[in-house]
Amino acid sequence: MRRTITFTLVFLVTVALAVPSLSYTVTSSRPRLFFLSQDVPELRAKCNGSLAADYGALKNWCDSEMNASLPLSLFYLEKHLAAFSFVWVIEQNPVYAERAKAIAQDAVNRGQADELEFLRSGSLFFDWCYEYLTASERNTFGTALAAGGLARISAENWDQMNNYHSKVARLREFAYTGLALYGAGVVDDEAETLCDMLHEHLYGSSHTLCCIEEIASDGSYFQGGYNASGLVSKFRVACDLWATATDQNPFEDSTNLQNLASYLLYETGARSGPGGSARLRGSRQGDTHEHACSEAVHRLALYNVANRYQDRRAQWMADAIDAQGLGYVSSYDRWEIIVLKDTSLSPLPPTDLPTARFFSGIGTVYMRTGWDLSETSNDITAVFRCERYPAGHTHAHQNHFLIARGGDLLAIDSGVYDSTISSHHVNYFERTIAHNCMTIYDPSESTFGSRSNDGGQIPPSLYDHGTFCGDASQPGYDRGSIVTFGDYGAFVVIKGDVTAAYAPGKVDLVVREFVYLKPDVFVILDRVNATAASFQKKWLIHSINEPSLAGSLVTIQEGDSKLFVRTLLPESLATTKVGGPGHEFEVNGVNYPPSTTAPEDAGSWRVEVSPTQGSEEDLFLHVLYVGDASEQSMPEVILIQTENVVGAQVGDDVVLFSLTGGTVNSVTYEYQ
Repeated sequence: MRRTITFTLVFLVTVALAVPSLSYTVTSSRPRLFFLSQDVPELRAKCNGSLAADYGALKNWCDSEMNASLPLSLFYLEKHLAAFSFVWVIEQNPVYAERAKAIAQDAVNRGQADELEFLRSGSLFFDWCYEYLTASERNTFGTALAAGGLARISAENWDQMNNYHSKVARLREFAYTGLALYGAGVVDDEAETLCDMLHEHLYGSSHTLCCIEEIASDGSYFQGGYNASGLVSKFRVACDLWATATDQNPFEDSTNLQNLASYLLYETGARSGPGGSARLRGSRQGDTHEHACSEAVHRLALYNVANRYQDRRAQWMADAIDAQGLGYVSSYDRWEIIVLKDTSLSPLPPTDLPTARFFSGIGTVYMRTGWDLSETSNDITAVFRCERYPAGHTHAHQNHFLIARGGDLLAIDSGVYDSTISSHHVNYFERTIAHNCMTIYDPSESTFGSRSNDGGQIPPSLYDHGTFCGDASQPGYDRGSIVTFGDYGAFVVIKGDVTAAYAPGKVDLVVREFVYLKPDVFVILDRVNATAASFQKKWLIHSINEPSLAGSLVTIQEGDSKLFVRTLLPESLATTKVGGPGHEFEVNGVNYPPSTTAPEDAGSWRVEVSPTQGSEEDLFLHVLYVGDASEQSMPEVILIQTENVVGAQVGDDVVLFSLTGGTVNSVTYEYQ
């Protein structure tokens, strides 16, 4: 049999930044937070129709809490105020408005007006119950809210705050207070100041919206699960408030928000989908191990996105989360379902989406065998990372890969988020050694300061990265680049260059070529050129359970699944296991355990593959096969080496790479 494979890849990515109006108009009608007066009849119809069960749970909860003693904790203060105020809107029964007013007055009397919980819920109360309040009461509550909102301005240096990270989570407080108070005739100057503050830091040319579009117009986000805790749960809310109450609509100006549901489908589906043990953890990117939002927050955000864009896949995912027993929304928060969900929008499953997708914003490729996101799924999923722009809460994990089968994590992202300054975090968790990457050990390297020398990439927390729109476009900040991506149906090809992620002077080249032969084979070639032959190179793969070693073969079993890893190059190699009690997070003989109890999927083992002969240049070639736990062996693997190509035959499939990394126009390989 003779096969000739020739292909050319052309890849182009463009990003369009929002160009907003410099002025805005706030609607004069009330309510205006999350919904308008003309929306109230539709809300009442939902409460009496398709969402009657949700509204019944909300109203019954309010009735049961009508005489709860005051004061309330800040958490329940927020929940009570919002719930009672919403039921007043629907019922127009004064007992609910009176109860909300009593709670708000108690909070003001106790000096809680500058607490974030009161700023949010007190603003909803002020706006939703506005017509019920007397002029004197509007003055009392409006003055308190304005003072609390202005305190948020003075508490931070907003101009210098990180526009890609910190600011996205904090702007909503200005939206609540400024829009609630605007035009009330009580604190108009303060209200305008708060709205101007939000507008400037949302839309200004150096601020949040343009920054997010610059990094992740495709819906992704470079800080992984901060997409949930920052964008999904907080920034989205600020945008929704502004879009409802003003003549500007951030949803129209942001392709990130438009593509958010698509990204979440791939990311949260990277490990058995919305259901089962995954619980929306997705691919555990960076510090997201413990930072991902709850399933309920995802569900509400997806309803919001589905409504704004008439996105039927977003509707499907939100419903799927609920159907699998996740995403429970507490009774006091059910008003959010009623407001956000478009009950007329029919869900559309993602089965027609590509099974491989490159999100250029974060430099991540998601791959999967199909779109079974159920708890019982055996879909094989893989994630490849080569991130362009490192910053806080990202990791030194360029060219890392993750492989799972259903809910079974096989090649994992190890460690646990316990603190950004913990010994575990700075010496292990955020470091290259905790990921399935390459380390190149220079014993004299000073890049890491007092931190452990793991031989890896420079930790993102040590980078001097920019914070304003345009910074992410500067090549000087780049640490990784996916220079090739192609999905050819039967296989996926990725090439990541991460030379810039390592200390200058230690390496001349670190490139990984990653080929996924669907459905169950991965072929990985790493090219590493160090500046000294004495620098020890290691190829790493992490697992939850102890792997077994047999010469050049590594076997990892997890649950009902098994991963076989065959090393073809280097031919002269040493394969070592590191892990087990007291060695789970070891670097150069020192263990750095987390300060909190590590979950099982934090991992306990890794395998290190290194050449036994020192050389400046080395090739690492591995073939990985995913199968059922009952399988005793992987398909036969044969190393292929000629004067210009290197590769592997795996069963009936052949994968060939250029031996030098240069262009090979065509190649012919014959086999029986």
